[in-house]
This record gives sequence, C-alpha cells and structure tokens, in this order.
Amino acid sequence: MRDPVPAGRAAVDSKGWTAAPGLGEEALQMRATVGDRLVQHGRVVGLHDQVSEVVEVMGTEGNPPYRVRFPDGHEAVMSPGPDCEVRHQDTER
Repeated sequence: MRDPVPAGRAAVDSKGWTAAPGLGEEALQMRATVGDRLVQHGRVVGLHDQVSEVVEVMGTEGNPPYRVRFPDGHEAVMSPGPDCEVRHQDTER
C-alpha cells in the first residue's frame, strides 16, 4: 500500500481519479470539469474506446454523474465505472 496523500493536498492519477486529502488510494474519486473528455475503454477485443465530452457536471465538486456529448451529437448522463478515464483539457496532447 502506498503512503497516504499528505494532508491538505489532493493527488490525481493518470486516469483522472483524485484521492481525498489525507486519505490513500482507497478513497479515489473521479473528478471532471466541463470540456474534459470522458474515455470509456472497450471491454472486449475489437470494441473501440468511446470518447465523449463532458458538457455538464451534475455532481458536487466535479464528481459524477456527468452529462456527456458523443461525436455523433447525442447526449447521455453517465456515472463512469472503472473502465473509464477523464482526460482533462489542460493535459491533452
């Protein structure tokens, strides 16, 4: 087990999950803001990743659920699971 996150600081991992200050990995929470990309990874061979844009954060402090818009224009409300990651606007390449 890793050391807990120092008090008063929040750690963000590569998938956009945030550890609450003072707590370890067990307390990871997904955080997103409007404009971030939500990537749902394909779960079987041949199934492509689905990428959508966060258009509304319906939870508090960046927590799910999120209203997302897909490339074809349709929108959905999602509460992402462990097969999803948030790609923040400021870290996309």
